[in-house]
Amino acid sequence: MPITVNLYDTDALLGLYREVPAPSAYFRDLAFNQVITFEEEYIDFQKIKEGRKLAPLVVPTVQGRAVYSEASSVTRLKPAYVKPKDAVNPARVIRRRPSESLFAPNSLSPQARYNAIIGDILRVHRETIDRREEWMAARALIDGKLTLSGPDYPTRVVDFGRAANHTVVLAGGSRWGDGGVKPMNDLQTWIDRVRRAEFGGPVNRLTVGASVLPVLLADADVQKQLDTQLRGSSADLNTGLRAGEYVEYIGKLGPNLELWVNSDFYEDPDTGAATPYLDPSSILLTGPNVMGVRCFGAILDEKAGFNAMAVFLKMWSQQDPSATYVMSQSAPLTVPVNPNNSLTAKVLA
Repeated sequence: MPITVNLYDTDALLGLYREVPAPSAYFRDLAFNQVITFEEEYIDFQKIKEGRKLAPLVVPTVQGRAVYSEASSVTRLKPAYVKPKDAVNPARVIRRRPSESLFAPNSLSPQARYNAIIGDILRVHRETIDRREEWMAARALIDGKLTLSGPDYPTRVVDFGRAANHTVVLAGGSRWGDGGVKPMNDLQTWIDRVRRAEFGGPVNRLTVGASVLPVLLADADVQKQLDTQLRGSSADLNTGLRAGEYVEYIGKLGPNLELWVNSDFYEDPDTGAATPYLDPSSILLTGPNVMGVRCFGAILDEKAGFNAMAVFLKMWSQQDPSATYVMSQSAPLTVPVNPNNSLTAKVLA
């Protein structure tokens, strides 16, 4: 009996795409909760600085003095573009899938295998796009900029303008774990720096690399914070065995500072090596004022009507040789509107 294959329309593909579970999104969830779509080639962000002026003192019989002024800055950014594409080879629909029983090789019809292959392709597409977004979010927070490059994409740096002193590298003798070094003092210095920076703000989360966590927890000052007999301490940390997840909540170092450890990784597109999003020897301080935005530009495809959307899926057939193609397109860019509300420090060698 011949196979009758009906191409999925975009709505059907999107429905299947939404059912596929997304991979870890720690950095996206941390600071990039707003989504903006735009149909222009560039997206502009404007920030207004008001300052902290005091009302001028005057005697009641003189004219009032002006205090209002508005200074603003505009940042113009252009999104990247991704378009993973894979073929549904007809030969695959007649072979037993890995999930099929060896004792019932014909338990799935060719049509069912065809549908399952499309689901697999969409799952892989979603994972690669989501990981690319997670990579962008991580680099925006950790580095304050993105370096975009690829085999078919010329290298381009998107600099969000974070202050230079919000990227710290401790020298030998001043690293955590070295004699006389107090990590709690460093953290307070950096928290104050972020709080007072232009478009900075309060810090409420400390994310550390896998190698940093045991050094921090072993520090005498941190251990002292856990002593319930001491007054003025509000630390509450898990210093025992952990679940071993790639991202784990450890507790609080103070009333408002959460401590997390992140050892999640991705596959480097050039070398294939497992690469951590956060350097195991580094820490990241962030606050709610980052106001990160996930931006999606126009899809440059007439089938999409050149509209802006997070992901556009399409599917088409090739007659000779026979094949069906599935492609996902997206133009993502993660933008920390206030990058100075973050700070990164390499605290180990």
